[in-house]
Amino acid sequence: MNVRNLAVIPIVLAAALALSSCSESPDPAPSETEQSTPTPTPTSAEAVEQAFAMPTDCTGLLPAGRLQAFTDQGLVLLGGPGGLSPHYYADLTPEERAGGISCIWGDEAVIESTVTISAAPLTASTRSTVVDDLIAQGLNEAVLDDGISYAQLGDENSAPAVLNIVRDDSWISVIEALGGETRFNEAVQLADEAATQTYGP
Repeated sequence: MNVRNLAVIPIVLAAALALSSCSESPDPAPSETEQSTPTPTPTSAEAVEQAFAMPTDCTGLLPAGRLQAFTDQGLVLLGGPGGLSPHYYADLTPEERAGGISCIWGDEAVIESTVTISAAPLTASTRSTVVDDLIAQGLNEAVLDDGISYAQLGDENSAPAVLNIVRDDSWISVIEALGGETRFNEAVQLADEAATQTYGP
């Protein structure tokens, strides 16, 4: 997520999503690094037609089916409200500082299994600060019908897959410990599920 030039990414993910369609910008063609990051291309904006409802704990951030899938994979809720540690990291995450929650699932014996999913409410003023911070990280930017995504594909060796979806009233982010197309696609699915949970079906 540390590429310094932003561009609207025209690559369409094969997975069906529930966010909104991407549109291309007339900016200069993106570099090869930027082209490697898929852009979420949701098929519906239904999940964001309602007001954002901040979950009180991590069990409200994802549907029961996904929570069970994590359990089946041996991933436990290591941190976040309702987890083994309320604040898994030494410092608050940016989403927590914005008034949200960060939930960390993983197998402590397998660091690369870790998935961090966060959600935070936004106002006009806090949204601009969040966007400025994401832009400063040099993430690949894509304009969606209902917001903006800032993402990094990452790789399977050391760079995480990162996805931020910023809407008018919310910020949902997913960080997979390792990246690559498969993990990034999972991040997109997780962000979609978190949106459905926080905006309603």
